[in-house]
Amino acid sequence: MNMKNSSRKYFVGPHRQSGVIATLLAIIVLVATLLAAVALMRSLDTSNTIAGSLAFRQSVIQEAALAYVNAKKTIKFDEPASDADNGAGYYAELQTSSAGNKGIPDLLVSQVSSTTPVTGLVYLGTSATTGNSVYYMVERLCPTAGAVNANNCSVPSVVITGGSSSNQTTDAGAPFNAGAGAAFRLSVLVIGPKQTLGYVQSVLR
Repeated sequence: MNMKNSSRKYFVGPHRQSGVIATLLAIIVLVATLLAAVALMRSLDTSNTIAGSLAFRQSVIQEAALAYVNAKKTIKFDEPASDADNGAGYYAELQTSSAGNKGIPDLLVSQVSSTTPVTGLVYLGTSATTGNSVYYMVERLCPTAGAVNANNCSVPSVVITGGSSSNQTTDAGAPFNAGAGAAFRLSVLVIGPKQTLGYVQSVLR
């Protein structure tokens, strides 16, 4: 009996081809959608972080303004009262500042790791609105305590003391006595409710 080999040929019809293409397009669209969703989430996270950072910075500036007002009310900046430390946030000489602290006194930085107010700082409490805790200290810009020395202290301007006159000279000579007035530096630390930190420094005069 003779047997003949037979072969079969299969052809992919147009319907099957269109189904494969549709599947590929669906996968591509799905991947693109997922990438867009991830990008959107990252964008929202970044926006929220920036917004939170800006809000905290604004609150830090407001808290620093409160510290400034409190310092002006409670600390005596005139001599001879300013010639010595007062033991309550005021120092007649610059305090130690480590290189890594970028000019912020080490005493103020030490508050960050402390659970109670550090002795020598002024603690203004914690705001019920923002949850920020505020600490500050004031330093006279002099290397040592004692009377102001214009050669060593930071003296922004000459202070005129004495009587008054419409002219700077009189028959008896100059009526003004020139004296040196040292500058003072206010350093403020604000600790947020999530351990966010903010420092503000300002020269008072």
